[in-house]
Amino acid sequence: MTNSEFQAVVLAAGRGTRLPEVLGDAPKCLLPVGPFPLLWYPLNMLQQHNFSEVIVVVLEQEKLEIQLALENTPLKLKVDYATIPSDSDFGTADSLRYIYDKIKSDFIVVSCDIVSNVSLYPLINKFREHDAALALLLFKSGFESDVVMPGPKTKHKPERDLIGVHSATQRLAFLTAASDCEETLNIQRHLLKNKGQLDVYSRLSDAHIYVLKKWVINYLQRKENISTFKGEFLPHLIKKQHTKRPAKAVQDTTSEVGLVTKLEDSILHYVPHTALDQKITQTSLFNQSLSHVPYHGDIVRCYAVQAPKDAIGVRVNSTLSFLAINRKLASIWNDLCGETHPLIAPGALVKSTQTKEIIAADNAKLSEKTSLNYSVFGPNCVINPKNIVSNSLVLSNAIVEEGCNIDNCIVGHRAHVKSGSVLKNCIIGPNYVVDEDTKSTAMHLSNADQYMEIDIQ
Repeated sequence: MTNSEFQAVVLAAGRGTRLPEVLGDAPKCLLPVGPFPLLWYPLNMLQQHNFSEVIVVVLEQEKLEIQLALENTPLKLKVDYATIPSDSDFGTADSLRYIYDKIKSDFIVVSCDIVSNVSLYPLINKFREHDAALALLLFKSGFESDVVMPGPKTKHKPERDLIGVHSATQRLAFLTAASDCEETLNIQRHLLKNKGQLDVYSRLSDAHIYVLKKWVINYLQRKENISTFKGEFLPHLIKKQHTKRPAKAVQDTTSEVGLVTKLEDSILHYVPHTALDQKITQTSLFNQSLSHVPYHGDIVRCYAVQAPKDAIGVRVNSTLSFLAINRKLASIWNDLCGETHPLIAPGALVKSTQTKEIIAADNAKLSEKTSLNYSVFGPNCVINPKNIVSNSLVLSNAIVEEGCNIDNCIVGHRAHVKSGSVLKNCIIGPNYVVDEDTKSTAMHLSNADQYMEIDIQ
């Protein structure tokens, strides 16, 4: 696979609205996952698939910080930063529309919050085999099911998709959020008629890894009312599979301008379809994958490919999934990244001699006379002497003064834990200062509301 066949786009302009407990003013894509920022993982995955260039979409005001963070990681990719205005309210579809001029070929879109070791080749091969408009990857869900959040007791309501896939062909029939359905799921008759068995999954999740035809972004460019890719454009494109090309060209007797407008509003205007294509379709088995019975007009084709059950695949898009990947990272590291990259970054300064299964990012300063166990330390954090830190995440630029005992906690970005504090099962919000000798259990300490409840969506 070469960059001439596919371009790669990583969407990293998200504001992390579902990670308020830990994020603060830091870019979501720079949240520490083990020794690297979150964005490093999808970029490394693309590099492993022989991409040499990638377009990364970021907010304009975050570009420099992201660029500097990636320069300290072992990446060889050439990164083209596409910046969108920081004051904009762009959705993912808006971001793709904004970089329309950069897309010159078929392309792969990856979210910045994917941590996975899955091979993309089966997905790409499915896309090639059926000349698809879209092929997307599905992960099994539940990666974080056995992880308990610190802080006040909360009821975790996992997001779920309902995904319909024709089992014989892997043709994607529908994808909708389970929350949009009430007690029953209504399936339209045409999705079942003569199309073989339809499997409906509720325990698979959209990996936010998509392979797309170039013409798809041409079509999206005209759909200015569509803002999000997953929530709006993806269901729209899937439904368009049932659009049939008329046998004769559409005639508009009003005007030539009217004819052009009418055609350009139709998705069929964007799908390359020559007379030779029609003859191939009529005289071969090609393109008859949605149905066991050939039918006229199968032009827009969407497919779903399941990742192998043993593949690692998690979207770090909530505080719970962020906690889960960091908690489990040491045990899956070799499967995820191999032995090439150490769990203690070369730029980390670890003086403690009492450590067990810790992970430290670049420029983390872990002092002597500390006991550090089963914990992750983000970039530029400082752990002073005479501290005990166990089963915890200490995020970027956080400071822990002397004489603290921190157990099963998340210490947020730029938080400051003053000396003598004893914290157990707590979340310390970004930029929060914990007073000296604080004793807290199962609390969420935040500048927004010192003892706020956490609503995990």
